[in-house]
Amino acid sequence: MGIDASRSRTLGANFFLDMALTHCYYRRVGGYVMDSHKTNELYEKFPHLYRERTAPLESSGMGWGFQCENGWYKIIYEMSKKIDKISSEGVHAPAISQVSKHEDGTLYVAVSNITPPVADIVTSATEQSRLTCEFCAYTPAFLRGVANSLEGHIACGRCVAKAGAKPKAKGRKSKRKPRRAPDTIVVKR
Repeated sequence: MGIDASRSRTLGANFFLDMALTHCYYRRVGGYVMDSHKTNELYEKFPHLYRERTAPLESSGMGWGFQCENGWYKIIYEMSKKIDKISSEGVHAPAISQVSKHEDGTLYVAVSNITPPVADIVTSATEQSRLTCEFCAYTPAFLRGVANSLEGHIACGRCVAKAGAKPKAKGRKSKRKPRRAPDTIVVKR
């Protein structure tokens, strides 16, 4: 296999860094990756389900790991447990090839050899992620807009405040009526 000199950089005697793949890593992951302990726990508990993590990156996105924060760990764990329970061992068993955050902020799961029951489980996990904070697993959480630092993420109010988002601007304070002069007497009839 030849290495294109225009796309690579020498880092040692026999080691080359492919610059195109490095750019792809930063573009795809974007700094939001699940904790390695939780990732390894999922790999160990469901090795057959995540068997594509060792596949080449051209065919599977699991080489990048779980491309979401720790808050969705429980959703992914429960989804994996349900899929593992109904699937059989073998070459034609379902295999998760990518777990990341979708463009609309929800959980995205790509499964090869998918069956209708597995598709239902994945869809319910996606719908559950729509209301679960990606960072702390608190429910309810909402898709955050342009006005704060967590744009495009599903986050709860505490995580938004922790990320340094600006608080809501208070409305203008209504002017108080001017006080009457003390020598004015009001007579009620």
